[in-house]
Amino acid sequence: MCGIAGIFRPEGLDEGATALLDTMGEAIAHRGPDAHATWSDAPAGIGFVHRRLSIIDLTEAGAQPMHSPCGRYTLAYNGEIYNYLDLRRTLEDEGAAPAWRGHSDTEVLLAGVAAWGLAETLTRCVGMFAIALWDRETRSLTLARDRFGEKPLHVAVFDGEIAFASELKALKRHPRWSGEIDRQAIAQCLRHGYIPAPRTAFTQAVKIRPGACVELKAGALSPGTWRESLYWDAMAEARAARSNRFAGTGEEAVSRLDSLLRESVSRQMISDVPLGAFLSGGIDSSTIAAMMQSLSTKPVETFSLGFEDKSVSEAGFARAVAHHLGTSHNEIMLSGDEARDLVATMPDVYDEPFTDQSQLPTYLVSRFARSRVTVSLSGDAADELFAGYGRHHSVAKQWSGSPLAGLGRQARKLAASAQIAALVAPAEKRGRSHVGKRSTASLRLRLEERKAQYEAASAVAAYERKFTLLDTADRLVPGTQRETHPLLAEVEAETGWSPLEQASFLDLTHYLPDDILVKVDRAAMAHSLETRVPFLDPAVVRFALSLPDSVRRMNGQRKGVLKAVLGRYLPTDLWDRPKRGFGIPSATWLAGPLRPLAEDMFSPETLARTDMLDPAMVRVFWEDFLAGDKRRANVVWAMFIVQLFLERQGRD
Repeated sequence: MCGIAGIFRPEGLDEGATALLDTMGEAIAHRGPDAHATWSDAPAGIGFVHRRLSIIDLTEAGAQPMHSPCGRYTLAYNGEIYNYLDLRRTLEDEGAAPAWRGHSDTEVLLAGVAAWGLAETLTRCVGMFAIALWDRETRSLTLARDRFGEKPLHVAVFDGEIAFASELKALKRHPRWSGEIDRQAIAQCLRHGYIPAPRTAFTQAVKIRPGACVELKAGALSPGTWRESLYWDAMAEARAARSNRFAGTGEEAVSRLDSLLRESVSRQMISDVPLGAFLSGGIDSSTIAAMMQSLSTKPVETFSLGFEDKSVSEAGFARAVAHHLGTSHNEIMLSGDEARDLVATMPDVYDEPFTDQSQLPTYLVSRFARSRVTVSLSGDAADELFAGYGRHHSVAKQWSGSPLAGLGRQARKLAASAQIAALVAPAEKRGRSHVGKRSTASLRLRLEERKAQYEAASAVAAYERKFTLLDTADRLVPGTQRETHPLLAEVEAETGWSPLEQASFLDLTHYLPDDILVKVDRAAMAHSLETRVPFLDPAVVRFALSLPDSVRRMNGQRKGVLKAVLGRYLPTDLWDRPKRGFGIPSATWLAGPLRPLAEDMFSPETLARTDMLDPAMVRVFWEDFLAGDKRRANVVWAMFIVQLFLERQGRD
């Protein structure tokens, strides 16, 4: 696991390029504290910097940037190829292996590129990665990202030049960086809580999409001109899996999933440095920890974080699971004050506004884990693969296709329309600013959103509208438009997919890469901790996508098939309880200790200075919240985080 950055200026690099590369590398030193190296070819206009976090092959034989023996390719990459030993043997069997200098996955990856080409090599790889590959023969730079977006890769576009990096903070070191904010991206953040790829918070920079290869060369240095190809297409993968659905019994599905997950966990336990696992005591992390312990000859290091407030702490559950499994369990208890005091630092960690409230506990448990290990496995992605969120099942129920479900949607739409006509319209006509404790403007907005949700043409369109922070967030950012996910129309057109499959697939391609994986990567790498996600093994994903709803909901339970797997390792009473989030009491903090800072962020002076959010709408939401309406607490939190980010940008 590492951090990478670089510059590409086809007309050639000047003598200041090495210093610039060093500066960019320093900005992401936390991603790779073990070594630092730069490489450049000034006449060709290309330069790489690599910050190394040594995981596999700790010797100089694994150092990057790395050159192919043939001299054609130079590679800088961030990630892990879990099946690199299998690929190494294949290269040897085909007579395509070089004289190996070490045992790193980087060397195998580079040998694969020389033998098979980049796209074919990535198709064969099981892993997570962000790659920069220079081809001396074609004088082209190719940037690529793993299938699901576990590892980040950003590109800043200038006139006649690009810069790329694992994190935006490295791009900000470039002398041509302007820092201009993308208003549409801010609207997207307020709608979802994060900024979906390919956008970033800045007009000059984009994110490489998961599963994509982008080729850059002279005359093709911008999104409108460079060549992007997908070596892995989530939509095509889902269609293929669902055209060949799993047709076995429930018990056969459990055995198959158990086998696939064990194989994935086993591969991801390969490490030359100490390794452990996050353990919340929930289904997903408990499954991974249980499999790790069953595959290990010594106690696995597990890590959990609890809050002193027992009503939100899961530490006791994790402790019970760890005791049963026999892991070497590590637990830290925190006060709300310690987490709250980190709020204002999060824009520095994420480089753009990111409102997922679990970023704080994730950051803290990562810091704690790094004191004992360098690598930690997590249970992320299970909810997206096996339809684990309550919202998946809510939309499936409302769009079940039964006449009763259709009547229910119609009734809810009519109820929203009636409330607008009976409550809001008369209040507006009389010039009243409030209906009860709620502002008239806020009440209209909520009812209009509810009405639009039940007017949606499909389950996935309704899902996309309902499960956002604010469906009409464009009203908060003047000059922007409501924008939906590019895959929405394609998913909507898949009439052979159930509402449950449509909703969970949208999260797999949207919420997972742009929220969950971003959260974990930045929080962990801020402390030089590598995280691995066994549920995202391609074989596990393919199998999950092939499962009919009856198996995913085996025994009438959410994630029923996964629960049946866990039941082979742990007694049911240790994990069978209502799902909890990994969040914080944000509403309590905003109304209490964070209120002075929030009042400052929402003041007319600050809003005028940041010049992004509509002051009247901000005051509507904030005043409703202070009056006791907590239904928009998440929107208020998002506005607060956005304002913190914008205010920080103004000071930089």
